[in-house]
Amino acid sequence: MESNLSDQSILGALGSDLRRLRLSRNLSQAGLAAEAGVTRDTIRRLEAGESVSTQTLVRVLRALDLLGALAGLFPDRGPGPLEQLERGPAGRQRARASSRETRPSEEWRWADGEDQ
Repeated sequence: MESNLSDQSILGALGSDLRRLRLSRNLSQAGLAAEAGVTRDTIRRLEAGESVSTQTLVRVLRALDLLGALAGLFPDRGPGPLEQLERGPAGRQRARASSRETRPSEEWRWADGEDQ
């Protein structure tokens, strides 16, 4: 999906995709609602691109066996602080050079320009 689409367009596309998937599995709205633990009207609203709660979306995705698709939404966050501590200094193999330029230090002088 393109990021320049409106929220309503994205919800509509999501609803259409869920409806198509539900029908490909030969499930009625009432059947999917029963498996997800929501009402048939909630499934209708979801498929129509109307707003539903995140919990409802998770329930429907679980009923359609699509929870694994959520894992691809976010990049891997890497090891946490405790895991890094357990790895010790060997966990990090290289360091990036500083992007700041090093300048030779100038001789310090009084701000008013008087030499002492």
